[in-house]
Order: sequence, then structure tokens, then C-alpha cells
Amino acid sequence: MYRVVSLSCIALATAISQADDVLIVSAGSPTTDAALVTALENQGHTATIGPNYWEFDTSTDITVFDVLYIQGNGNWTQSDMPIDAQSMILNFTQDGGGIIFSEWVVWMVSARDVFQVLGAAMPVEESVTYRTTAEVTFTLNTAEPFLTDGLPTSFTMPLTSFSGTESFLRPKLDATVFYDSDWVSGDEVGAAAVGWDICGGRVVNFSTTIGTDQIQDPNFQLLFGNMVTWVTRSQTDNTCPIDFAPPCGELNFFDISQYLARFSALDPRADLTNDGEFNFFDISMLLTLYANGCN
Repeated sequence: MYRVVSLSCIALATAISQADDVLIVSAGSPTTDAALVTALENQGHTATIGPNYWEFDTSTDITVFDVLYIQGNGNWTQSDMPIDAQSMILNFTQDGGGIIFSEWVVWMVSARDVFQVLGAAMPVEESVTYRTTAEVTFTLNTAEPFLTDGLPTSFTMPLTSFSGTESFLRPKLDATVFYDSDWVSGDEVGAAAVGWDICGGRVVNFSTTIGTDQIQDPNFQLLFGNMVTWVTRSQTDNTCPIDFAPPCGELNFFDISQYLARFSALDPRADLTNDGEFNFFDISMLLTLYANGCN
């Protein structure tokens, strides 16, 4: 207890950085990958191009990154990501990392029976319904700090086709739809950007392929940069906000150890009171949450 409080004293005067390190799982398109790097750097983040998804294995050190962006655009016809690599990424998310998926990945879960481990972590239902349209309009559904900051309530942008441009997305229970698409089927509006908390981390699905044309749109570029910030900030799962370490849904020594490491590093995810400070009140909240357990 005394050691924990001393950490809070050290943390009080330190500012929180908003920059994040992003690993981009390659689109199989050098032009798309390069546009993503430029867009993220324009928003103050750093970006590294990783392997294609089917070449992604456990030799890739993902612990040095804050966010993984996983896409299947120019390379969507290839084989599955190795299961052990998917499990490693799932553990990364449960441990506080963020994942962002583009359109083809959710389509492949159902249509091609790949990404089965990561598919369970997605905040959207499986979908094989897609369209090819030259542009799309995103309209605000749910405002969220970091994510919607500086953006208009509605904006239209061009799309790049990779044998299609957009999937019809339906949110899972407890997921949040941040933006709606202009794609309406019957009386149902397709979701454009959907996210949720999963233990210590966050996962987001976009409905679109996110090709070069969309990436270079100023509004989408800002949204994508904001999304990177959102998936790594103030993360809770509502019922168990200190469940940082696997196994998900169980509190133990490893969760406390992870929290103390984040607290010492002034990680925003350790700001349990969401007041921008690291102090006794966060530690008090930690003890209360731990005593209550996961519901």
C-alpha cells in the first residue's frame, strides 16, 4: 500500500503523451501501406509496416506497439493467419492493446472461415454482405472523447475498391456504433465504425476497405488518427476495468502487477478516475474494484 501511494506522488507532475505506436499488418499494396504511414504520422503517431496477415507469426514482437491495424485488402484472397499468432494478438488486446480492423477481415471470418480466433473479439456480427460504391457518407451516431474530436457530424469520402468497398456491419450486444454508414437495407442502417472494450483493451471495426482514396480524405484521416488514440485511452470493460491480464474475466496477482506497471509508467489506462491525474484516488478505486471482482 505505501509503495503504491509513493508511485502516485511521482506521477502527479507528468504529462500524458497522445502519440501511439501502430503496427500495420500489410494490405498487400505498397501504395496503401505508404498512405497509412503518412496519415498516422500526420496525426502525431508512429507507424511500422509489418508482414502480410498470413505471414504474421509469433516471431513478431507486438509488445512494443500500442495498436495493431489488421487489413485484408490487396491480399484478401490469401490463406489464414496462423492460430498461435491470432492467440498472441488476442492476449495483446486483453493486456491493454488496441486492434483496428478494416472491411475485408470481418467478411473473411464467415465467407472464408479464417480469423476465427480474432473474429470472436470483433464488436460486429459476421457479415458476407458487401457492396462496391465509389463513395460513402459517415454520420455521427455516438460522440466519444478523443474519437470524434474535431470532426463534423457527417462527411463523405471516396473509396478504393479491392473487389468491393464496404461490408454491411451489425454491432454485437454491448458494442458502440460511433458512425453510421449511408448504406440502408430495409429499415436497418449499416454501421460504419463500431468499437467495444475487451478486458483491458479495445477493438474497432470499420465497414470500409480503407484504401488510398479514403486514407487521403482529411476527415477520415483525422477519424483514423483519433481512433488510434481512442483504443489506447481510458480503457474499461464497464464490469471489470482492471482486468488487464489474461485470463479474461478473472482477477489475480497478474492484473495487479500489470496495473502497477501502468501506474508507474503514467499510462492513461491506469487513470481509473478519468481525471487526468495519477494519485491516491486511483489506487483507492483499484482496491475497490479488485474487492468487487469481475461480475
